[in-house]
Amino acid sequence: MTSKRKQIKKIPISIFFSKDQVPKDYKNFFFEEYASYSICKSDDRVCVDLSKLSGLNDLQKNYKLLLIGQAIKNSCNSGDFFVDYFGCKKTDIKNFFLGWSLADYSFEKYKSKKKRKNDSKIFHNFEKEVKSVCKSYFYTRDLINTPANILGPYEILQSAKKFLKKFTFVDSVSGPKLEKSFPLIAAVGQGADKGKQPILGEFRFKKKMSKKKVFLIGKGVSFDTGGLNIKTGSGMSLMKKDMGGAANCIGLAKLVSDFDLNIDLTLLLCLVENSISKRSIRPSDIIKSREGSYVEIGDTDAEGRLILADAISYACEKKPDLIIDMATLTGASRVAMGTEVPSFFCNDDELAMKLIDISKKTGDPLWQLPLWENYSGQLNSAHADFKNIGNTMFGGAITAALFLEKFVKNIPWIHVDLMAWTRANKYSSYEGGEAMGVRALLGLIKKF
Repeated sequence: MTSKRKQIKKIPISIFFSKDQVPKDYKNFFFEEYASYSICKSDDRVCVDLSKLSGLNDLQKNYKLLLIGQAIKNSCNSGDFFVDYFGCKKTDIKNFFLGWSLADYSFEKYKSKKKRKNDSKIFHNFEKEVKSVCKSYFYTRDLINTPANILGPYEILQSAKKFLKKFTFVDSVSGPKLEKSFPLIAAVGQGADKGKQPILGEFRFKKKMSKKKVFLIGKGVSFDTGGLNIKTGSGMSLMKKDMGGAANCIGLAKLVSDFDLNIDLTLLLCLVENSISKRSIRPSDIIKSREGSYVEIGDTDAEGRLILADAISYACEKKPDLIIDMATLTGASRVAMGTEVPSFFCNDDELAMKLIDISKKTGDPLWQLPLWENYSGQLNSAHADFKNIGNTMFGGAITAALFLEKFVKNIPWIHVDLMAWTRANKYSSYEGGEAMGVRALLGLIKKF
């Protein structure tokens, strides 16, 4: 017996980047106008005019293609579809398919009433790749969206163990051993309750013939009160997402294993809760790092760079070919770049240019900011080797990166400062945790 879905005729979605490409018989039809595209729908065809994107650069064209994929999926409630693509050579239709699939995501674990699922499907030749990317994105979103009363450092580690099936779990360091070996990580997490104690988790994926060694380091602050330099109520409201760097790193690590890349990859998860108690670190405290330098705590709310610093030192001891860290590190980066565009810093110009090029081609935005050495004096301390925060209100994302760079020892290094959160917009009603920069970094690792 033939299923109902097999009996349904596949409807073409024709996507055009120029009005000249639109068939004559469609030019008299009514197109619904949106900010970045126009759409005309009939029972047997959907026509999407993207000529409004023609003036954008390659990065934004590819990025918008993903967003429009979400919007078109949301406007097609049922049916089976395929794409006739009349795009420009510098865009990748996979972005449209990925956007279409990402529109299926919802976080309703804690809702009594569930939304009705969109039943529409699209057929294409990239299903395996898109499915793999979506799985990592959905996992990353789920992890970030889960509140801190349910998801602490230990729970993040256990979740990563279950998700990273092809990885070897190497070790988890906590308690007195963490205090001795990773003192900055221990110090940030020491104010938390016993059930939220700090942990450094290590995972490894190694191919037999792999020659390149890469370390991936994620900031995993399960909740950030700001510590004794406490945040305001509005500033604290989204701080369950302060483990977004770790979530994105887990998602990226999963993709490396899914694509079976010939790489020796170590994942380090710096997992803490930055809480307030009588044990919390204080402004003006001086702590000796794993690397040996003394750090004065200028602000307890600049905790992410502290936990990353010890992990970077550990990674450098292993002499890898590349270190990548991902962190929801500074509000200053969000002020400069907004919520959609993560900033990145790199100590190797050639490597940075490769990442920029891959970001454009994938439509996965990453924007380089400078490691402006002349600002390093802002980290000076009268009583320690340096402080963990700059002494002015300017260039906060740069001084945070310069702080991290002090722990990088002549190894190519990329630092990504991301929002890890998306707001509802004209393409999608979804608001919540987000994967950012993951596809661009995956592309870089593929070519590394």
